[in-house]
Amino acid sequence: MRGQIMRFVQGEHSGDALRNVSISILPALAIYLLGAHANTAIGIGVGSLLTTLTDPPGNRKDKLHSALICIPTFFIATLLTAYLFPYHWPLVILLGLAGFICTLYGLFGPRYAAIGNMTLILMSFVIGLTPQQPITVSLHIATGACIYYFFSLLQAYVLPYRSLRHAMANGFHGLSQFLLIRAQSYDPNIPLNLTYSRVGKIHGQISEQQEQIRSLLFREKKIIGYQWHKSNYWLSQVYGLIDLHELIIALDHDYDAIRKNLSPTGSLPLIRHAINLLALEIESFSHPKTRFRYEHQLYYNNIKINEILSKLNAIQEQQNGPAKPILSSIVTNIEAIIEVLNRIQVAFYQNQEIKNRIGTEEYQQFINRPLSSLHEIKDKLNTKNPLFRFALRMALLFSVGALIGILFLDFKYTYWILLTIAIVARPAFSMTKSRNIERIVGTFSGILTGLFCLSACHDITLLLLISTLGLFGFFLFNRSNYMVSVIFITVGIVIALNLFEGNINLILGSRIAFTLIGAFLTIVGYYLIPVRQSTSMIQLAKEVSLYNQYYFEVINKGLYHDLESSFDLRLARKKAQTAMALFSASINQMRKEPEHKWLDWTYIHYFQALSYRINSHLVGLSILLSKKNQVHAQGDLYDRINALKPLLTDLEQIAEHINLNKAKREILN
Repeated sequence: MRGQIMRFVQGEHSGDALRNVSISILPALAIYLLGAHANTAIGIGVGSLLTTLTDPPGNRKDKLHSALICIPTFFIATLLTAYLFPYHWPLVILLGLAGFICTLYGLFGPRYAAIGNMTLILMSFVIGLTPQQPITVSLHIATGACIYYFFSLLQAYVLPYRSLRHAMANGFHGLSQFLLIRAQSYDPNIPLNLTYSRVGKIHGQISEQQEQIRSLLFREKKIIGYQWHKSNYWLSQVYGLIDLHELIIALDHDYDAIRKNLSPTGSLPLIRHAINLLALEIESFSHPKTRFRYEHQLYYNNIKINEILSKLNAIQEQQNGPAKPILSSIVTNIEAIIEVLNRIQVAFYQNQEIKNRIGTEEYQQFINRPLSSLHEIKDKLNTKNPLFRFALRMALLFSVGALIGILFLDFKYTYWILLTIAIVARPAFSMTKSRNIERIVGTFSGILTGLFCLSACHDITLLLLISTLGLFGFFLFNRSNYMVSVIFITVGIVIALNLFEGNINLILGSRIAFTLIGAFLTIVGYYLIPVRQSTSMIQLAKEVSLYNQYYFEVINKGLYHDLESSFDLRLARKKAQTAMALFSASINQMRKEPEHKWLDWTYIHYFQALSYRINSHLVGLSILLSKKNQVHAQGDLYDRINALKPLLTDLEQIAEHINLNKAKREILN
């Protein structure tokens, strides 16, 4: 628990939270103290505050692009909203169009999706400010955005490797947790369907972490192309991280057979112990500031692991049946993981050149590229595209939310309906539902906490401090726990509005009523314009089959021809495992969707288990491929390739028919 708390406190989001609060408050406060009007300070503060949420972790190029898109977008959106504010029906049309256009920002990637979403939130805030001078308010908001990005870019240039360092730490931590879950597969007391479910969930997280690392590293030319010592250090860490992921995946075979054959030998507890020790070693690399201390721990843990390996080898020598090759494979894999850990450790201290390094010109193919041409964008603008359908839903919801605001003109805080829609609405029903619950529970909890603070404390300075802490808590937990962040921001809002406007009863009543209305609209909106997750899941199943087949072909080709570079092998592995991670994430989401009862889950779970089994064998083959000059390894390669061919055929056939739901299946049968 202490380690988890320290990891959370030392994480990138903690520093970002402190930075965001400082930039949101201090410049606006300084401008006010220098004699500016309160509305000027508030406008600049709001601009800075909302801009902070358009800037997720990234490199200098990311932040510069965000600034170039966010600042003019905020200025134009504020200007149009403020100008049309007195004209009700044009304002409704504007908000509907904004809901559609800003949602489509997501076509260009998550960073742009954040800008689009915050633009909708900004327009809601501008309505709440009841602007009288459109140009002035727009300049205030744009000034706040400029102030924020000035400091954000300054930080990125002073500390260019900050996000990458935190991403690497998270990557090693994720692999450590992944390995701990793998250890459960060797425990006969834990049902395999439960372990496969856990593996699927964390596999998606690891895939996202590694995608972020590749994006941060391979698009940073200063690291890759100009500073050899920096390039070699970061690449050695990334190579080690990805190789560890490969070896951990290779532990996944037919666990039914493993449990059945190894239980009588007494080796399963030893294997679990060894895997848990390896997880501790990998976890040590997520603490770069205390790496020297972990070097000693690595030495003593290696002694323990070697003792376990000796016992496993002794058990293996006593076996004659199928347990013998299974134990041999597991021992070989554990030894390979130890070798990679030692390689990472040596690379850190000695900065050695990387063997079999991928060429600089090939890095770009490992990065997911956003849409870059008009033709690609046009292809996405159809009702079959989930984001396009979600954009239509947001247009409808913002129009309806604005109409309700017109009907309740006597109420001051109707813009909270639009805020709730922008914050809560998500393409999937399950995500919208969970965000609704978290927002409602967080709002009520925050209101109660805010009332307690107002009744227990009457010192204005202390109340302002509590409100500031509420803002800090919002930024601190916004990425990790949305409900907690809502509690903090609600406390801050309740206290701040009561201090500056009074009339706490109106504030609380409006906050509750309009939050509930907005939450209700997001649920209704899903049923009016649904985004069917089953369609994307079917496509992902086909990609899982396709990319595993491609991975197999690359390995098979490497068996007969020497690979000049590991590029093709690494790229094929990346594509296959990314497809599997997306498919697992889709399954986890589909279980919470209204359409989940239409699907034959037995069929889908079998496909998922088979894909993991095939991919683990493919990873094992790619490891053996590097040893193909050894006679015994070459024979093992041919045998395992022949055994994989019918499994790949099964996977392809299942992927082609996974779209049949229960009703169709019953008719066909």
